[in-house]
Amino acid sequence: MFLIVGQGNPGLQYARTKHNVGFWVLDRLASDFRHKGNALIAEVKFPRASGEWVSGLLVKPTTFYNATGEAVAPLARFYKVPPERILVIHDEMDLPPGRLRFKAGGGNAGNYGLESISAHLGTRDFHRLRIGIGKPPTPEEGAGWVLTGFRPDLALLMEKVIQTAVEAAQTWATEGIDVCQKKYNGLNLAEIPRQTEPEQAS
Repeated sequence: MFLIVGQGNPGLQYARTKHNVGFWVLDRLASDFRHKGNALIAEVKFPRASGEWVSGLLVKPTTFYNATGEAVAPLARFYKVPPERILVIHDEMDLPPGRLRFKAGGGNAGNYGLESISAHLGTRDFHRLRIGIGKPPTPEEGAGWVLTGFRPDLALLMEKVIQTAVEAAQTWATEGIDVCQKKYNGLNLAEIPRQTEPEQAS
């Protein structure tokens, strides 16, 4: 059993903001969400290469972003899910658009949603999938930055990022974080593939 948690704010006014990229990923993984406690949840199964299926829950908190732990901790306790089987997908200002990074435990880097989860679970040992949104023009603009959308010229890149994050979340559930760190942490989806010159016939 696993939990994949998307961080975000409820309400249409926040739906396309940078803070809600975690919700975007979950909405690609399932469409049939139902209310349970302080969250919308969907039951999913992902196949392993061996042919067996792994079951889990997708979780979209209905609390606001900074109170995510109020939704996550009761579900983790109810379903007896250990921290290492919880993946939180969230926006990350310290990564530029086009980058993804898996992380197991550690500090929360000022992310109040992660702090809320840590406080309510009593541990920081849960896993994270960080999705780069880039830094605001000045540090003082951080709060407003996360509540705005991406520039139109980043639309195609973010589509690629979200699709990759969908694949990455399933890989985490079926193969674990070590595989994911090796496969995804070095990716830069913003890089333009280099064109190779066709070989000249001799």
